[in-house]
Amino acid sequence: MTGFLILAGIASTVVLPDPAGTMVPITDTGEGLLFTDGRRCGLYILHEDGGADVISEEPGAGGNVVFTGEGILFKECPAEDEQRVVFISRSGERTMLFENAFFSGPFPAGGSSFLIALEDRAVEIDMYGDPLRQWAIDGFPASMVLAEERPVQTLEEGGISILDSHRDRVFTRLSPGPDDMVLAEMSPRGFLVFGPDREVLAEEPSGLTSSWTERGSILYSELEYSGLYPVSGRVREMDPVTGTAVTISSGGVMTNPVYLKNGGYTWTEENGSLRGFGAAPEGRIGSRHSRVDPAAHFDVVYMHQRWDTPDWFNGSWSCGPTSCMMAVQYYIMLTPDSIWASYPSPGHWSLWGNYIPVEYTFLGYTYDDLGESPGGVLVPGAHGFICPDGAAVWNLMVEFLSRHEIYSAWAGTSWATLTQEIDAMHPVVCSSSVLGYGHIILFNGYYDDHTVVVNDPFGDANESGWGNYYNGKDVLYDWPGYNNGHVQIGVSQLFYARSQVPAEPDTLVDDCCGGFYKYGDCRYWHLTGSGYQGESWWTYSTGAPPDTCFAEWHPVLPFPGDYEVMVYIPPDRSTATGRYSIETLSGTEEILLDQGLYSDEWVSLGTFGLGGGSYLRLGDHTGTAGDYIAFDAALFSPAGTGTCGGRPEAVRTGIDLWPNPCSDFLRIGSMEVLGEALPEVYDTAGRLQLSGIPTDMAGPVTMDLSSLPPGIYIVRVSDAGGTVASGLLTICR
Repeated sequence: MTGFLILAGIASTVVLPDPAGTMVPITDTGEGLLFTDGRRCGLYILHEDGGADVISEEPGAGGNVVFTGEGILFKECPAEDEQRVVFISRSGERTMLFENAFFSGPFPAGGSSFLIALEDRAVEIDMYGDPLRQWAIDGFPASMVLAEERPVQTLEEGGISILDSHRDRVFTRLSPGPDDMVLAEMSPRGFLVFGPDREVLAEEPSGLTSSWTERGSILYSELEYSGLYPVSGRVREMDPVTGTAVTISSGGVMTNPVYLKNGGYTWTEENGSLRGFGAAPEGRIGSRHSRVDPAAHFDVVYMHQRWDTPDWFNGSWSCGPTSCMMAVQYYIMLTPDSIWASYPSPGHWSLWGNYIPVEYTFLGYTYDDLGESPGGVLVPGAHGFICPDGAAVWNLMVEFLSRHEIYSAWAGTSWATLTQEIDAMHPVVCSSSVLGYGHIILFNGYYDDHTVVVNDPFGDANESGWGNYYNGKDVLYDWPGYNNGHVQIGVSQLFYARSQVPAEPDTLVDDCCGGFYKYGDCRYWHLTGSGYQGESWWTYSTGAPPDTCFAEWHPVLPFPGDYEVMVYIPPDRSTATGRYSIETLSGTEEILLDQGLYSDEWVSLGTFGLGGGSYLRLGDHTGTAGDYIAFDAALFSPAGTGTCGGRPEAVRTGIDLWPNPCSDFLRIGSMEVLGEALPEVYDTAGRLQLSGIPTDMAGPVTMDLSSLPPGIYIVRVSDAGGTVASGLLTICR
């Protein structure tokens, strides 16, 4: 063997690792078939006699690949904030031509040059690594080609830069063709061909994985689906000038067709092997390059569409309902409806999977519409509402979220929209394509290089056996057009999922906080638009035990000790006498509180010795049926730090605090200090939250606390000699 076999540095046949069990052909080099794996991570050349060359196994190597006839251009992402364009010539020389923290490309420019795209400019670079020309652009494109001596690019908000029409489409790849034609591939499927005068010559709305042949035609695949997943297909060839197409082969699921120099064809078979090139290789690629500092990320409860739903239900088509349900439970809406899911062995309790195929009622609406699941089985629940014919309907996903008190709407496809929502800690539901399949996922983080953090309800597509393992939480995918060493997804539509962001529990636990848990049939829980921070829950009281609904408030206490426990009584739906129980260091204490005596205010239940396992509980059994019983915020205030509206007390020797949390001001008494004193407020984890103005402390000073959320804080006053004094402070509103 000659050529790339030698330049790759491997002179014998190798077993090619492939985590997805899939071989994706790129082009016929004349000396072998250039191909990548299912993740588009490694880059290889395969020969018909079974010999194989490893070109690169760095992350990203199989994503943006340009074969120039003189050699191979490709991208490598060896480490965080390190990406490069590598060229391997026919003579065997390996050269790094471009390097940057992150970029798009390389893209073909024709002749002996290529394009790369930075955030504000496109640059044409020759094969010596020298820049030739550059153009101003706006944002990273997914793909780019040269047309009329200027770069034509995909737009982050959809569309192509030279086309005024089709701006509502998402284009993931542009490929130059003969006579200045350009092939524009869309997500999740479809392509169009436009000519040198920007006119659309041909359009195929169902075409997948399209590519040019050497004779100027376009190869593509068409798939037939049952629900969301393909069951059969065919390979087609189109004349882009006339728009006519013929079928090359039909039968199984066939994707990624490529024209060969001997006049034949190859493509990826359903089992991952290449047609005419033997079985798919076995093994695995090593770990993806590590990432430790996302630009933004927050936790969203994970649900697998197959392995968190009931054993009797086939959730293979339920990516849309499952992704929406993850958004619902991020905002702590539904009560647990626990079922035992037997996979993965030995099994686990699934708290919300039963809502996917089983009828339920919430906020006055019953989810009893029937939707098709695999095998023609009709089920109600979230699946029935969102997937009447098996596939998720976008407008029904929006309506489903809205009925669960979550604002939702179509949000377009731009990176800026995604980052804006994630920065605000709102998850984003997305209709995408993953490994060529239409799929609904949920975004909950991102990196600046356009890697996204995803809860994939089908599992991690970067790993072998996608869909068969419980491994889809916080997986890393690449935004359309970006190669950072992960599966590159398509984005068809983003969907807003906004509500009040759940706070982390501390000494204050609100009803939309992570430490608040409600239990019982969700049909009996009702939401009001009043109470602490404008929201509270209520249900009807019952006359006989046991409780049918109850809630718990689990605080995070800074230390064991005496705490005054206060609850907020909203102005509406609060007439019952509640039986509050508190787990204390010495046992369970029960306190009766007539909620009807209070309105829109904090009420003390008393002072108790509490520790790490202490919590507050309230059920709906009161002894009298039909009253309203409310569930809102609870505050656990260390004794001696002052109460809302009560008389403030000195906390520790050396510093006098006059906290009046209701008016958002803290008064610090006169002190003997060495030089100017600096008052500071820290949270209980020791993180600085607020810094005052240095003063000589000639008299009492005040600090404005209005920017701080309610909770327990530590106040420190320090001077040139070090910390003078510190004390605890409770803020409640």
